[in-house]
Amino acid sequence: MKKEHAILFDMDGVLVDSEPALAQVSSEVFREIDIPANPEDFAPYIGMGEDTYLGEVFRKYGQEYDPEIKLKVYDRYKEEAEKYVRTFPGTLDLLNRIKSKDIKMGVASAADLIKVEANLKALGFNDFDSIITGSDIERKKPFPDIYLLAAEKIGVEPANCIVVEDATAGIESGNAAGMTTIGFTSAVSREGLLAAGADYVVDNFAQLKELIKKLISED
Repeated sequence: MKKEHAILFDMDGVLVDSEPALAQVSSEVFREIDIPANPEDFAPYIGMGEDTYLGEVFRKYGQEYDPEIKLKVYDRYKEEAEKYVRTFPGTLDLLNRIKSKDIKMGVASAADLIKVEANLKALGFNDFDSIITGSDIERKKPFPDIYLLAAEKIGVEPANCIVVEDATAGIESGNAAGMTTIGFTSAVSREGLLAAGADYVVDNFAQLKELIKKLISED
């Protein structure tokens, strides 16, 4: 009997090209409160959830993190998401193909729900079997919690789930959950993703489509 699979996507840097937009918006908001942050300051904290993403840059500049700043960043991001956020070539084609094959798929993003909703609107696709966000879990990536919850909600065994991630923390999270991990080189180099433990690495959605097809047909 053929195994039932699920494809679990990270959101930022995988389903949408949003990392540059968030870094730009965050640095603008920080500068308005006299923290001279630059977009590149946020790069080491991609995929770890917004409290870490913003909080570590606060601390870099000798400030105590104020969680209220997250609301200001989100408000600005919601206003500008559709202007700045883009999909990668082939994204919607792959999502529609997966859906047409009756393969389950979900989103597992460490970002808070409000940001994920803004990104889904920019993506123009919302037909997922499960959407898990940082608002649903206590321990963010690289802990396995988000992917284990996604598998539970979607009703597929972790061993039969394929994770698509652009960040090292996400690859580590998927591995810790006992899932097959695919690194997508939008934010981190091939070498960096492999060093984090990615089982496979792709550079674009054409490669991703062929790899998913191969992995599923082999079972």
